[in-house]
Amino acid sequence: MFEPLLTCDARNPTWKGGIDISMQPLRKVVGRSSQINNGWHRTNKHPSGYLPAESRPELALFLVLAEMDPNVTLIAAQPCEIGFGHEGRACRHFPDYALREAGESVLHEVKTARKYADPTVRRRLASASISIEARGWSYFVSLDEEMRDAPHFRHAECLWRRHRPIFTRLQHLAVERVLGTGERTIADVVADLAGDDNAPTVQQVLSLAANGRIFIDLTQPIGRGSLIRHADTQEMPDPLLPRRRPIEDLDLEQAA
Repeated sequence: MFEPLLTCDARNPTWKGGIDISMQPLRKVVGRSSQINNGWHRTNKHPSGYLPAESRPELALFLVLAEMDPNVTLIAAQPCEIGFGHEGRACRHFPDYALREAGESVLHEVKTARKYADPTVRRRLASASISIEARGWSYFVSLDEEMRDAPHFRHAECLWRRHRPIFTRLQHLAVERVLGTGERTIADVVADLAGDDNAPTVQQVLSLAANGRIFIDLTQPIGRGSLIRHADTQEMPDPLLPRRRPIEDLDLEQAA
């Protein structure tokens, strides 16, 4: 059974004011095709240890990047209902996810690039975005193609496969002790700890990284040669999730 190693924010969820966020989905999670693409994703960033997904881009792209990104410390699915006006009609919108990202509360909608190419969809999301941003929140659309083509997605996906915790607290402390102040390869850390009562394997060090206990360089392939360092909150890695603002896309469309 998966035992989550919850982040501090997941143990005590707090969000910016302006929008009421529920840690339980406010609408039923549904599959949107004849394929079985919906499911549950294990996480350290929600109190339950699991998050629902209703499409393959959510399950296999968005939640993988969000889980492997140390900048993301809290996630809620279908967390709020947004009322907004669109083309003279009253509408409502349930964003896919709320995140605490780099200390900021943000909302994300996950879409396929094919669906987002529909001007009707883009304009409706832009109208929802106006209402959301008027409440002091940022709102982004994450497209499947942009996530899949993100510079470090393949390495993040590889690391995510090591997400199940297989290390002990003493192994974590041993790795922290030999890391020093800079970056070191996993191979060097494992070699330095050889013979120690709490010596970890390469896979256990990768599990530490997948659970945010240490930071890992995702610009390089994942393995013995990966560079790791202390999880220093004053020197965070680059964000992993692409950010696209519907309002900006609408402005570009109108200017064309």
